[in-house]
Parts: sequence; C-alpha cells; structure tokens
Amino acid sequence: MRFDILKTIYLKEMLDQLRDRRALLSMVLVPLIAIPALMAGMGVVITIIEKKAEDQSKTLGIGLKINSPEIRQAIEKAGLKIVDKPNLKEAVEKKELAAAVEETAGAAGVPEILYYVDRSNPTSETAGDSLRTILTELKDSKVRQRLREQNIPETILTPFSFKRVNVAPERKMAGAMWGTMLGYVLLLLMFTGGIYPAIDMTAGEKERKTLELYLSSPAHRSEIVLGKILAAMTAIFLTAMLTLASIVFSIRNGGLAGKNPQMQQMLKTIPLDGHALLLIVLTLLPLALLAASIMIAIAILARSFKEGQTYLTPLALLVIFPALIGGMPGLEFTPPMAMIPIFNASQVIRSTLLGDLSSTNFLITTFANLVYAGIAFYFASRRFEDETVLFRT
Repeated sequence: MRFDILKTIYLKEMLDQLRDRRALLSMVLVPLIAIPALMAGMGVVITIIEKKAEDQSKTLGIGLKINSPEIRQAIEKAGLKIVDKPNLKEAVEKKELAAAVEETAGAAGVPEILYYVDRSNPTSETAGDSLRTILTELKDSKVRQRLREQNIPETILTPFSFKRVNVAPERKMAGAMWGTMLGYVLLLLMFTGGIYPAIDMTAGEKERKTLELYLSSPAHRSEIVLGKILAAMTAIFLTAMLTLASIVFSIRNGGLAGKNPQMQQMLKTIPLDGHALLLIVLTLLPLALLAASIMIAIAILARSFKEGQTYLTPLALLVIFPALIGGMPGLEFTPPMAMIPIFNASQVIRSTLLGDLSSTNFLITTFANLVYAGIAFYFASRRFEDETVLFRT
C-alpha cells in the first residue's frame, strides 16, 4: 500500500465532495440547518398548542350535573366557564365541552363524582387536569372540616408518610432520556449522509467517464478502493459529529419540554463530558468505516447515479430498526448482543450516556464493527477487480 498515492486519491475525492452540492446538502446543511430549524419549529408548535389548550379549556366550558353547590363554586372560582348540556359525555366527545363533571350514586350511599375528558384532545386533557386538582382540594378540605367538627385531629389521616426517592442521579436520568433518541438519530443520519458521496465516487464516476482515468493510473485497485472508502468515511463521520453538535444545541434551546420543569431540566442536563464524547467518537469511527465500505461495495454495482440511489436507499432504511431497538430502555447489553452491527453502536451510545458502559461490551462492539468493515472492504475490492462491474453502462 503506497501512502502517497492513497493520500492523493483521498484528497481528490474529498475535493470532489466539497464541490458537490448534493453531498454538502446531506453532509453539512441537513445537520446544521434542517435539524435546528426542525427543533425550533417543534418548540414553537408545542408552546402554541399548550397555550391554545390552556385558553380553550377556560373558554370552551365545563359541563355540570351535580347536586353539590360547593363543586360548582370551586370550578367557577378557578375561572372555568360552566355550560349546560343534556348529554355531558357526548358533548365532550364532540368537543362541545372541554370536560364535564357528573355526580352519580356510589357505593354505600356515598356520591361518586365522574369527570369526563377526551385524552386525545390537549384542550380536554388540560381541563381534566384542572378539574382533578379542584376536586382533590375540595375533597381534602371537606374531610378536614368534618374531622374538626368531631374534634378529631387531622393527623389521623396520615398515620405514616411515604416518599418515593429516586436513587438515580440527575445525570443518569438525563442519560436515559438522551440515550433513547441520540443513538438512533446519529446512526440514521450517518447512513443517509454517506449515500451521495458513495454514489458519486462510484456510479457517478461511471456516468462522467472518469473511472477509466483511475484505472489507467499507477494506483492499485486496492488503493483506489481504500481511498474512496476513507473519503466516504470522512463524510459519514463528519455528518455524525455535526449532527451531534446540532442536536445538543437544538434540544437545549428548542423548547421541546414545553412547561414541564422536570423535562426542561433533563433536556438541559447533557451527559456529555470529555470521556463520554471520546467513547462515542471511538464507537462511531469503526461504524463509519463499515458504512462507507458497504456503500462503496453496493454503489459500484450501479450503472448510474439514479440506480445507485435505488440500491442504497433501502440500506438507510434497514438501519432504522436495529438503531431504534438499541436505544430502547430495559434491554440488558450483553457480550453476544455487542456483536450485532448497528444495534451494538446504539447500545454503546446509550450505555455511555447512562454512565454504565462495560469495557468488555465496548471492546467487543469496536472489534466486531472493525471485522465487519474488513469484510465489506474485501467485497468492495473484489468488485473493483471485476471488469464486468466496472464497465457496466
């Protein structure tokens, strides 16, 4: 392997990518522009939906069929408008009411209060939350009042107290949330970001009739293949890093958590220190090499750029399932699972963010992906040795 020739091929391919608007679009513009715009748009939409639901829950009205005037007074005091409807449940279903409260005969002569909500409707869900708070406070108030009338201390209601204590630190909670989505998005965009460069360096060369210049040069076929794979790998890895930076920035500033303070805190607590970032980079490098090798091996079979897209688009779609499953909580990351490509990288990213990555699983994942990349490189090299493949037009 002559490194000066390899360097020349690599630099030539990288220069071609920088001149290709399609490659720049998938490699740079999508992570840096499309993702922040999408996240910002989602944040705006979430804020609008929450505000609209809160306003409509007060203006659309609450239906009542109750005997207790105290409940009516408590609802009116909370600023909710009361509207009379003959069939409360049907009115909520038809969105004529935000929610409704109905009193029925319960067991042992104790009234049972039903409140109807449509949980598929944000307005109704918001109104239902308000009603639950109102009814709970009113119930507690009446119980305390009756205890005082009977000269019974209120402490009788609480013979003991209990409190759920979450032993997971804040960083681990944030890691659980980030790990579920980050690996999936990174892996998916890695593969989609490498499609155009891989096709352009293979089927695109055939269409432009420039592949013959490569083959007539002093470079060996293996050097040509490796140079193209390294250039495609650079594009894929650059896409991953830009995507990571873009996602972190966008989620922290995109308002995706709405008004939920716990979710806001978790989104802003990014479990990415230097050690975690290094592990993610070391995980993505062999995977980028594997992706580039597979794409070059497949794309060289195509006779045109369009045909290359037909071949590689399903590959990007096949990444979705293992990447998504790998980020799901509750799965135990075992050494045999660390040998499953794509899935293993997603699991490593999740475990890294959680702070419980096993060195054994990390090493197996890295070694397995390097082996798979070597196999893909072998097949890509064999394709470049086949004249019937290279000159298919």
